[in-house]
Amino acid sequence: MTSVPVAERAHPSAEASRGCQPGRIEKIYFMFHPVCWAASMQNGEPPSHCDRDRWFAWLAWEQDVNQRQKTFISGMKPKEALVIFPISTTPPMLELEAHATQILGSRCFIVRRESVNPPASWAELRNPIERFLSDDRLEGKADFLEGVPAEIRAELSAEIREACAALGYDWSPAALKVVYYSRLVAMDLEQAFAERGLSYDRGTVESEAFGEGFEQCAMTWKAMLVPYLGLGKPAENNFELSVSGAPYPHKARLRERVRLGPEVRLFLWESRDGSPIGLYARAWCRLRDPQVYARLPVEGASLEVWDVAAKCWPAEESPLEASGGHLKVPVLNAIRRDPGDKPCYMIGNDISFDEFRQRLVTARIED
Repeated sequence: MTSVPVAERAHPSAEASRGCQPGRIEKIYFMFHPVCWAASMQNGEPPSHCDRDRWFAWLAWEQDVNQRQKTFISGMKPKEALVIFPISTTPPMLELEAHATQILGSRCFIVRRESVNPPASWAELRNPIERFLSDDRLEGKADFLEGVPAEIRAELSAEIREACAALGYDWSPAALKVVYYSRLVAMDLEQAFAERGLSYDRGTVESEAFGEGFEQCAMTWKAMLVPYLGLGKPAENNFELSVSGAPYPHKARLRERVRLGPEVRLFLWESRDGSPIGLYARAWCRLRDPQVYARLPVEGASLEVWDVAAKCWPAEESPLEASGGHLKVPVLNAIRRDPGDKPCYMIGNDISFDEFRQRLVTARIED
């Protein structure tokens, strides 16, 4: 793993032009992969495997959101900072980077570290996580850990063992990518803040996340990063500055983000045809945190549950459990640890928004 500078130094005149001096930061914004659809363009056309009409609809959505992101950046306050996780070097991405750097100066951080995938062969092993912890000769392990400082190797090894003690070893090695990348980016950011003379109170600083997809990378890459930075509050996801990878929130109106305890959030939309839409998600997640579920009362209600691409319920081979008039809906962790850790969009049919909301808000959250 090659260490890449977390951000390029801003032109010194940028900060001066805003009348800002380095100092205490009160809010940090994280922007993830904001030009995915533009980045997938091939000579002005969508990839061959994509539905052409949908692809151009999502590209238009992205372009509209990119303009809102620029307006948002222009209005950021002097004690706010932005961390950008770019995708590609296409003109739209470079324009966003240039705009943010010009406006924010030293308060703009551009993450250049690349994430590293565990070898695909690990997923075929009988006990991949146990092998990763115990076998230093495991094929691909040295390359995966290349460039990871010894103290962080020891720290994360202890954290993985702690998670296994609580949850067992039967989880996907794909989560290792999230663990190591998030921890290394946190290390990079702490160093970059210090080098620029910027600081924040870990207990009181606020944070927010947005980008693409709303329920995918914009949740995955902040889930562990924020606690690794030692922040006392999670980064809330901003839908208005994001683009979803799913079709259901497209052109839907976000009605509410409901706080269900310290970690679980419920997002509620109203579609163009008036159908209510809901999604449960964790505001942050550590590797040791258990999968939790919403015990949703469905008796007497007509609703469907979809992941990004397929119907989950009702379905002949539904991955969701239903019993006693309740449906067990997983709350999205987004850390790629568990096979069932997918966004579950609940869509109401012939049910009012208020009744739909009441059912989702009062559903019991349980392990």
